[in-house]
Amino acid sequence: MPLNGLRRRLTALSAATLAVLLGASLAAAPAQAAYGPAQPVDIQLRGYSGGYTTLVGRLVGSVRFDDGNSLYRLDLTLCRQSSYTSTKLTVTVNGAAHQWYSREDGYRPAACGGGHGLSGVVNVDVPYAGVVQNVGLVYEGLHFSGSTATPVSRSAFYDNPFN
Repeated sequence: MPLNGLRRRLTALSAATLAVLLGASLAAAPAQAAYGPAQPVDIQLRGYSGGYTTLVGRLVGSVRFDDGNSLYRLDLTLCRQSSYTSTKLTVTVNGAAHQWYSREDGYRPAACGGGHGLSGVVNVDVPYAGVVQNVGLVYEGLHFSGSTATPVSRSAFYDNPFN
């Protein structure tokens, strides 16, 4: 009899262990984070010389934050209008540099406005190891006037509405 009792206990323990393991493996995957509303981006770089204004570059699109505070989305077009070099976008999170982009893929939407040169698109979900409180965009180009090259930059900051 003691052997039958031991078998029953081991069988019950094995069945319980199997049920727990099976239940854990079938648990639902975590829900995908939801993005908040798009915050519009429109940064125009200008160069000045001899009483004239020159469009150097334009950054257009949007920034969105997820409700989990650890992810943000960029949907941006980097427009090179007359910048002597490719324009550059630096992205900061909570005041610290996080990513940078410089793109020229030939896509040139009407939003880029006047000037010439190529443009690039950045459509990306960017994970962050900590809590995203805000995102800053620093857009840079190089205005060339005759024999002088002058760096031009503008920035904008976007607060995460979920914290």
